[in-house]
Amino acid sequence: MNLALSIAVDATLITLVLALAAFGLAIIYGLVGVINMGHGAMLTLGAYFAWATTTAGIPFGLAVLLSALGVCVVGLLFEHLVIRFFYDRPFETLLLTWAFFLIATEVIKIVFGTDFRNVESPLPGAYELAGLKIPAYRSAVAGFTLLLIGASAFVFFRTSIGIKIRALIQNREVASLLGLNIALTYKLVFGFGAFMAGLAGALIAPMLSIDPYIGNVFLVRSFFVVIVGGVGQLLSGTLLGSFFIGGSETLFALFTNQVVAQAAVFFIAIMILRFRPQGLIKGR
Repeated sequence: MNLALSIAVDATLITLVLALAAFGLAIIYGLVGVINMGHGAMLTLGAYFAWATTTAGIPFGLAVLLSALGVCVVGLLFEHLVIRFFYDRPFETLLLTWAFFLIATEVIKIVFGTDFRNVESPLPGAYELAGLKIPAYRSAVAGFTLLLIGASAFVFFRTSIGIKIRALIQNREVASLLGLNIALTYKLVFGFGAFMAGLAGALIAPMLSIDPYIGNVFLVRSFFVVIVGGVGQLLSGTLLGSFFIGGSETLFALFTNQVVAQAAVFFIAIMILRFRPQGLIKGR
């Protein structure tokens, strides 16, 4: 019983952390159709900004907010200078965002070096629940992810900006005829996706050692989360895809090593996409 409960808790925490990492990618890919290969670099930038700001003595909560805003500014500049000219051209945007990833990674190496960095956890240790030791900070991040997704659901389904974005997803031409500023909406969506990537990087920073490739750990998983869950399904698709990728990996890791577990999960994900290319939840 304790083993089953421990597996359920671990799978839930991993699922929600993965959902946090994938949410920015789901926003940009699902709403404006850009396969953002730079998502991993944006997440890495968020982690390094969190390290730089906390090292400068800024409290962790404010450092996370500043880090996310910093990545948002980088994303908005990238969108304004490059991406806005290539919407509706997925192959070009894929190459451009991959170029962004390579350039950003090299800039990070030049500015911060290649040594491992660490951000001190604001909630060290664990608490005991039903005989289980549960890491305090990871639980706080999981709870924050739920609040974030709940708030996004409210904005998406209950506010005028959410209605406009949903109209944009359904039919861009009709939304334009109704007076929606398509260019500005795309810019805001791309900036918000970059903000979420930076937020995820800053919040994940205390869990891992930071290096210029920390975002790569989450990039491939995030793509599988978005595609398996269903492109355009920001909330339910991201949660379901995260549960499938993160939860399945936790289960497989019990019976084999981490590398084999990841390979098994990715193989099953590819099989799902082979027979259900629209994802587990039908996209737009």
